[in-house]
Amino acid sequence: MLRAIIIDDEQKGINSIKLLIEKFVSNVKVVAETTEAKKGVQLIEDYKPEIVFLDINMPHMNGFELLRELKFRDFGLIFTTAHDEYGIQAIKNNALDYLLKPINHEDLIEAIERVKQKNKKNNLPDLSKLLQDLNSPNTTKIPLHVKDKVEYVNKTDIIRLESDSNYTNIYTTEGNKLMISKTLGDYETLLCNKDNTFMRVHQSHIINLKHVVKFTKDNGGLIITKDNYSVPLSKNKKDEFLKWLGV
Repeated sequence: MLRAIIIDDEQKGINSIKLLIEKFVSNVKVVAETTEAKKGVQLIEDYKPEIVFLDINMPHMNGFELLRELKFRDFGLIFTTAHDEYGIQAIKNNALDYLLKPINHEDLIEAIERVKQKNKKNNLPDLSKLLQDLNSPNTTKIPLHVKDKVEYVNKTDIIRLESDSNYTNIYTTEGNKLMISKTLGDYETLLCNKDNTFMRVHQSHIINLKHVVKFTKDNGGLIITKDNYSVPLSKNKKDEFLKWLGV
């Protein structure tokens, strides 16, 4: 009997998977569930399950961020998502399974069977490799959920991002302003990595360093970007930015 944990910010998503498992899948038992990503980390560490169903899109901490928090990663991982979005190609490259919502029982059965076979052969994918790929500078495009569609935009075309409550406004080199229903924190995780292209310079601002045209010490520090916007520089980010500037 394989033990499974389901982590999804919507209870109906959890209930759907549980119902499908009970009806169509043998030798799998759901031992824990949660709608909170942080609690999901603790559940995985405590139960050390054989299978984890993990929603990619969750508030406060998405599925990829949750994986980074884990010490125990020796389980079969099946991602669940409502969109064919950022990260799916990396998931495919690492031979991991994902299910698009609404999930049908045939896809679920096939995904669980693949996990069972990998468990038997002791051949579970390396989740560390997945996390490295997600942060790769070679990932040139990111999906932006604009209204009822998804636009794929080159990271190099993004000048800056600005927080707008629970939304983020993204400004591009083509002069477009895109309002996205994700927080600035979500994009900090996605963009601000080791390639040092993007930097969160203020609580409300992330900038593409390649589109910085000027820096002035006015008002505690202002960064002028390619679209002629003055981005404030926070005190706790000043040293990091000046180091990049070579000052």
